Amino acid sequence: MKPQIILAYAILLIIDCQNSYGQRYNSVNTYDLTGSESCLTGEFFSPDKFVDATTYFNSAWLAGDIYLSNGEVVRNKLIKYNGLLDELFWQEPKSQNIIKLDKEAIQQFHFRNINGDTSVYFRKIKFKRNILADSAVAFGQVIYNANSTLFVIHTFKKEGTELIRKNGSPFEKDVFTEEPIYFFSFANNKTFVTRSLKRNSLYAFSPGNKDRIKEFLKANRIGKSINNAYLIRLTQFLSTLVNE
Repeated sequence: MKPQIILAYAILLIIDCQNSYGQRYNSVNTYDLTGSESCLTGEFFSPDKFVDATTYFNSAWLAGDIYLSNGEVVRNKLIKYNGLLDELFWQEPKSQNIIKLDKEAIQQFHFRNINGDTSVYFRKIKFKRNILADSAVAFGQVIYNANSTLFVIHTFKKEGTELIRKNGSPFEKDVFTEEPIYFFSFANNKTFVTRSLKRNSLYAFSPGNKDRIKEFLKANRIGKSINNAYLIRLTQFLSTLVNE
């Protein structure tokens, strides 16, 4: 085959891959050998200012699988998720460049192993932050998925700033603390979106069941931190109140 013909085929293949996601910016494509041809699209990530490491869900690059909106799965890529930006990043293996992946093209992603846990999935969901706000789209960590579901959206709020030194020069760094949003979805299409899992918030969810909620909280004290086991028990409990 003539070199000109080979070049023409290569150009057509690249154009077809880019058009499948309608990119409006320079994209980076890769092909994953999973039995079918898959494309990852995104843009080079070079933040204008320092991104706080504490706002990343995983501090180190971890192997993960990316489920695309077109049904394809791109497997075993080094990825990081940042809750503050609500963006998934991929480290391109050859150049080591960091790519901010096209959120519209992603349905969900899965970390293969986080400290021995192989069940960590994030799914793109649409929700209302409050009654007056427009709907928002974000990646939510799947905590429970049965007859009811619970997603945790790892958002952050700015607490202030601190002065640090970077490359020998003073630098003002924003300080963030995590302020997760809990998104419950029940079988009868009822949803419950809250930043607080304290007594008053749960009372507002089901005013007619204050005594039962009080009993649950007394039997399931959470202490200083909220773990996934507690969140699963809470989801199952709230589901019983909704289904009555």
